[in-house]
Amino acid sequence: MKIIHDIRTYFRNNSLKSKLKLRSNQHRKRINFEEAQTVGLIFDATDNDKRQTALSYAEKLSKLGKKVKLLGFFDSKQDSVDFTFGYFNRKNIDWALRPNGKSVETFLQGAYDILITLNPLTNEHVEYISALANAHLKIGPNTNNIDSYDLMIDVRNKNSVMDFIREMEQLLTKTNIKHGASKV
Repeated sequence: MKIIHDIRTYFRNNSLKSKLKLRSNQHRKRINFEEAQTVGLIFDATDNDKRQTALSYAEKLSKLGKKVKLLGFFDSKQDSVDFTFGYFNRKNIDWALRPNGKSVETFLQGAYDILITLNPLTNEHVEYISALANAHLKIGPNTNNIDSYDLMIDVRNKNSVMDFIREMEQLLTKTNIKHGASKV
């Protein structure tokens, strides 16, 4: 079974590389958290507690005046229409382990100042989406896939989304320096 998974991963990685080459001229600018107006949030929606934490964080960002777009991942094949956010699940993963579907396409069509993967653990499907997303700054968990994120966060408690958020906000606060013209 590992051989089959390795073959699928090989095709996924080749597909990702070819799509990234097409996007190599993507315009990116420096952005800090205070100035960001649009935020894309990708999160693990399987666990109710993690889902509620992500939704609460999205609400917090909205109250700060940021336009937030959500995409949840359910690690199952079961569909649900009860959610107010776009999502994808195992049904939306093709043979080459690439996420697809209407919610994924809609999310990837958006342009974001900051893209945040709210998960302290890596996920190959979410990494694929993050790598292809049009964002000036991409934040996510520590991974070997360097195309997915500009800022990778490694938290001690690998199960706590709140620890991930705290660590991320602490780092972003330190980098929120505004550069102005120097006086002559």
